[in-house]
Amino acid sequence: MTAVLERELGTGEYLLPSAQARAAALARAAAACPGVLAPIRVWKRPDAVVAFTVSVVSGASLAELRAEHAFSLGECVAVGVGVAKALAAMHGERLAHGDVTAANVVVDGRTVTLVDTMGALVDGAEATPAGDVAALGLLLRSLADEQAAPVIEAWTAPLHAADPAERPTAAHAAAALALCSPPQAVRKPAAPVAAAIRSGAVPRTVARAEDRWWRVEKAAKRLSPLAALAVIGTFAGVGLMPAVAATDGPEHAAVVLTERRIEALAQGDAAALAELTIPDSEAAASNPEAIEAFVGLELKAVTAEVISATETEAVVEVTSELSGYSVGPGEHPPATVTAVLELSLTRQGWLVGRVLPAP
Repeated sequence: MTAVLERELGTGEYLLPSAQARAAALARAAAACPGVLAPIRVWKRPDAVVAFTVSVVSGASLAELRAEHAFSLGECVAVGVGVAKALAAMHGERLAHGDVTAANVVVDGRTVTLVDTMGALVDGAEATPAGDVAALGLLLRSLADEQAAPVIEAWTAPLHAADPAERPTAAHAAAALALCSPPQAVRKPAAPVAAAIRSGAVPRTVARAEDRWWRVEKAAKRLSPLAALAVIGTFAGVGLMPAVAATDGPEHAAVVLTERRIEALAQGDAAALAELTIPDSEAAASNPEAIEAFVGLELKAVTAEVISATETEAVVEVTSELSGYSVGPGEHPPATVTAVLELSLTRQGWLVGRVLPAP
């Protein structure tokens, strides 16, 4: 049975027919190019919210993969050609994507899938094919490693022409990029990201200006050990540590997010903490900019109990049994901490939006 993900679009008198029309056009584009992910179903729920479902495709998003490694020229070509072909199929159906970003491209070796979030219907800005082409150029520049960057930047220059009418079409972009280098299958994650961070194997690359959300910079602000444990369920951001998969239930998601929180505290990695919640949420606002390593901190046991849940929201009580640890000259005994997490199922997966008072 294929796993599916439900997404909400919002409410409005004309939203349902508009969403149904876009879904039908996406289905035609998907028939022309398998790299387009089309909705399975679009409907209006009893609460008047228009929603749709899409299949959960295999592989990892470029946001997840980029956190582990920069891309070689051949990998950039494989991704660029795949995305450009998907865009060409969409543009052929008079559709513009409007959000060509690393989070919306899923890669499995040589298979590249462009996910359409239907956001062009509700974000208030007019998406255009020329805008999609420019976004593709920015995406490839954000992926390229040091050796690939000069070639990619030169190739993508026409995609950023000041006059949108002078930019190549997506189909022309795909053909031109294919001439840069033979495509190379994108490397798969060598190990789960949490394990890679534990071993220090994940590159701590500072984001480019157009990708500020990818990496939170460390600053002088410090978080005290007691404060950190008091908000043990508080997290922030997306990127280096991917969110828990949409196919996992909220109970499992709460456990995994807590495990990742403890791992980040033990490493003293504020940026890793910044990967576990919804940006601009209450949880994100309380995230530290820099911390010292909680030496010896381990999660001995963790339990989670779902208090309430829908398909896209959940409130989960998490109890964590922690080992003793030290921070600087201070020694701290073992402790048991309880937090109530408000989780949301985002396009990246399960993330924390708010930490509620424990009962």
